[in-house]
Formats: sequence, structure tokens, C-alpha cells
Amino acid sequence: MHMIDPRALDIFRAVAVHGSATRAADALNMTQPNVTRLIAAFEAQCGFKLFERGRHGMTLTAEGDVLLASVELSFAGLNADGRAVADIRQGRHGSLWTIAVPVIAETMLGDLIGTFMRDHPQVSVNFRVSPPEDVIRNVALGEVDLGAVVGVPPTDDDLHAIPIGSRQLSAVVAPHHRLANRDRLHFRELAGESFVVMARPHNIHLAVEQLMRDFGIRPPVLHQASTQRSVVELVRRCDAVGFVDREIGVAVPDGTITCLDLDPPTVWTVNLIHRRAEQQSAVLKGFLRWLAPRLATQARAAPAG
Repeated sequence: MHMIDPRALDIFRAVAVHGSATRAADALNMTQPNVTRLIAAFEAQCGFKLFERGRHGMTLTAEGDVLLASVELSFAGLNADGRAVADIRQGRHGSLWTIAVPVIAETMLGDLIGTFMRDHPQVSVNFRVSPPEDVIRNVALGEVDLGAVVGVPPTDDDLHAIPIGSRQLSAVVAPHHRLANRDRLHFRELAGESFVVMARPHNIHLAVEQLMRDFGIRPPVLHQASTQRSVVELVRRCDAVGFVDREIGVAVPDGTITCLDLDPPTVWTVNLIHRRAEQQSAVLKGFLRWLAPRLATQARAAPAG
């Protein structure tokens, strides 16, 4: 027997479903004579009758019933394959490779990626943490799909930045510190205090250095730590003033640390960075489509001014 034309199976199924060549022709956008001719040719190829013809239409023979059951299984498989192709094209299957500086990975980007994972359970996520310079380099080299950095985004023409939020510099002190009863203070009031800051070239270290220059402050001792959570732990046990993102400070359990807003405020933008469209994976394109309405909603909900 020759290979069966998939179009013949489609026509056979349509006649079986609709019960007549005329109705099948309308559904398939064909003429009734063409449908009748092709069904007759298909029966000849099969070697047995598929339909009984009567005044009220066409009904399946026993052999036609068996064939229809097989055809329906094939169509179900084709539909599943079609859905899989559409899912892959739309970025609903595959892997999303991301990288971020620790504080953003543990907070803002972690929340965002976690929500994306909930909405796209078939996408595998690889989530790495690295210093800012490694984040930018990995995105630029195409080793990851997406990165997140704090502050001014890279100026590379091949990279695009999407603002997703902001971070604010705060001071943290232990409950026994003289400033622990304050909610806000001016940076100049910190003259004579020991400081605990992130190590260079972290944006917090650079911001504190700039504020020290602006207000002529030279702390007695400048301690450095490699993570913001380390800054908090050091401050909890000594009389020094630490500097962290406000989001980190307010997340510490009440009574173990006091988080103080600073004047003048220092605020940084958090940016997602990715390569231009022609270099993006299908999963990244799917993530960016998913992200756009959420950022629009976030922008509308932000307070004016």
C-alpha cells in the first residue's frame, strides 16, 4: 500500500465528524464533488469501504470506525506536537540563565524570577550570584541570558538595560547605640563614629566615601565586609555604624538592629541587562514579554513625584 496522504486523513475525519460530504466540504473550504471524489479514491487505496451512503448522509462502516479511532489518536499527537512547538517558540520550555549581584539575587530579582518560575513551570532556571563586573561580562559574552546590577548600567551598545526598581542607602546600628532611637539622621551627625562598609568597589563603599568627602568626615576606624549581611552581623555586636541597602536593614528582626534613613538620600536604580534582540534565546524573549506588563503596572502604581 502506498503512503497515505495526510490530507486524505483530514478529509476522511471531517466527513466522519460532519456526517456528509457537503458539510465536510464547507468545513474544509472545498467543493462537495472534490470531497466525494477524494473519499472514493481513499477507499480504493484502503481496499475497503469507509462509509455507507444514504439519503441522510454518510455513516462509518465497521472498518471506518476502526480507522477513525486510529486517526483521532494521530490528530491528538499532532495537536500535542503543535502545542509543544508553540510553547518552545514562545519561550515556555527551555532554560533561563540569570546572574546578579548578591543583594539583588536575594531580594528583588529573586522575587521576580520566583514568580516567573511559578507562571512557567516548564522553564528551567539557572540563577547565579557574582560581583558586578562579572555580571556585566557574563551577559556581554552571552554566557547568561539576563543580569541584574545596581547603579548606572553599562554603556555597551550591544547591551540593553531595563529599570526594575531602586535601592536606598541606610545606616544600621545596634539597639544599644546612641542613635538607636532615631528614624532619620543627617550624614554629618556621624562624625567621630566608626563605620562598617562594603569593600571596594561596591557601590555602597563608593557612596559612603563620597559622602565623607562632601561633609569632611573621617571616621576613627573604617571596617570592611564582603556582604551586606556581614555588615549587619558586625554592627549588631559593636558600637560601629554600618551602611547597607534599606531593604536589607528593615528585613532584620525587630530589636536586633535599628535601620536609619539618611539625609541626603542616596538612591540607586536596579537594572536588568540583556543582549540585543537578535542574540536572545526564545526563553529570554518569553521572559521579557512576561515582564513588560508587570513593569507597566508597577509604574502606574508608583506614587507621583
